[in-house]
Amino acid sequence: MAEDPLPDPPHKGEGDRRESTVWLTDPTYPWLLKQIHDPPPRLFVRGRLPPVPMIAIVGSRRATPYGCRAAHRLARDLSDAGVVVVSGLARGIDAAAHRGALEGGTPTVAVMATGLDRIYPPEHGELATGIAASGALITEAEEGTLPLPGRFPVRNRIISGLSLGVVVVEAAERSGALITARMAAEQGREVFCVPGSIENPLAIGGHRLIKDGAKLVQTVEDVLDEFADLAHARARAHARTHARTRTRTRADSGPQDPELFAVWELLDWVEPRHHDDLAVMMNLDSKEVSRRLTLLEMSGYIIGDCGAVTRRARD
Repeated sequence: MAEDPLPDPPHKGEGDRRESTVWLTDPTYPWLLKQIHDPPPRLFVRGRLPPVPMIAIVGSRRATPYGCRAAHRLARDLSDAGVVVVSGLARGIDAAAHRGALEGGTPTVAVMATGLDRIYPPEHGELATGIAASGALITEAEEGTLPLPGRFPVRNRIISGLSLGVVVVEAAERSGALITARMAAEQGREVFCVPGSIENPLAIGGHRLIKDGAKLVQTVEDVLDEFADLAHARARAHARTHARTRTRTRADSGPQDPELFAVWELLDWVEPRHHDDLAVMMNLDSKEVSRRLTLLEMSGYIIGDCGAVTRRARD
């Protein structure tokens, strides 16, 4: 993503130190990136750039739990299908996408707006180390470059330039993710969008992209189907989806225990409900509601976040 950074101090990176410089004339320079009208003359790389197809996932830094879950699942499924997920190491959607990809079988790539010695945001130092261990951190910025706001929109052309397509997951009416989507369209890349709630202001930008022709995404197959050269990836994704179908169908129908089902039935897939609200709705003691929610969470039926819970789709 490319939203302006929060004013946190930069952090000295301590991860994988396999660093190299890849020049535009090098045979290892990413071919797709070389095709854009203003490719970086050189890339500073920590780790190794995977020589396989890439798809970008970008979105809001202030993402909702729903948005983070969607980005995480989509990235993991793309990674399992053999596709490299590209993002920007930012908070919110970017981080969820990188973490999802790390759970899959294919490396992920983070495009930084700073120098390799300045991990931003600072709390993503461990995530950056994990990315570089199997994939790569890349930047066109020299060491010592700070996370200045103007660096992020410039960085976004690399995210889209590396990728066959860009998937937007939550973007406000004015956001860095929309800048990346616009750059992708200008570069002749496919643009996708995961839809959100009409009540969510972070869905406005993405829904506008869909109105303008971006493809709506519900599953990884919606992305892979657009690329004829990814037939093998589509086959792998389809096989994994088919294998999960029966498990998800049973899980999404709710728990078998009547007491637990009574709570689960009141929950939403997207909008969280608080423990106290559930206690009032069910006319139960808050301790009893907490007990049931604990059992539901331990069984994987719900996701808890600071006292609020949503349903969790098993996959």
